[in-house]
Amino acid sequence: MDNIFSGIKSVGEYLKHLDKFEHIDGYLSGIEGFALMQLAEFGPGQGEVVEIGSMCGLSTSWLASGIQRSKRGKVYAVDHFQGSPEHQPGQKYENKVLIKDGSTFNTFCNNLGSVGLLDWVEPIQKSSLEAVQRWDKPIRLLFIDGDHSYEATKADYESWSPFVSEGGLICFHDIDEWAGCTRFYNELMENNRLLHPLAAVGSLRVVQVLNR
Repeated sequence: MDNIFSGIKSVGEYLKHLDKFEHIDGYLSGIEGFALMQLAEFGPGQGEVVEIGSMCGLSTSWLASGIQRSKRGKVYAVDHFQGSPEHQPGQKYENKVLIKDGSTFNTFCNNLGSVGLLDWVEPIQKSSLEAVQRWDKPIRLLFIDGDHSYEATKADYESWSPFVSEGGLICFHDIDEWAGCTRFYNELMENNRLLHPLAAVGSLRVVQVLNR
């Protein structure tokens, strides 16, 4: 019976947060966001939560909700807030905020403020490779969702993964949806004994860092 009521409670939490974040633009599905929230709240490992690619704050809100519930630090949101190539004017996923303002940073802050989560987020308004040059903390959850090209995904992983603690998690978004990040992920996981695949939720892939 406890499992039944636990399941019902989880569905209720999912629907509540789905409604809460409905107004925030982004490409993360609700179930992917809920998985990130659960990982931020209950996930293993020691250290910080870092996301690469924040845009308008949808994934940040899900992650910050998990941290707010567990009181386990903050989300470090790394983004230059100028969009990826596909978000630029005239491209397939052009972003109306970028077209209007040239940056999504103010919208990002306003969105997080509107859902009461700004205090649980530490924005780092730099590119991924600029930000990592001054990073010196262990990471328990790394979410890679920036530029989806093969080269950029590879650079994000190689730059930030050394900070992920043993037992910590690395999450990749848009696997099997974007060619570049999918190619890198598949190459990374092929015969890799230091990374253990834990879950696939939509296009989200969750792997755990084993003993190095």
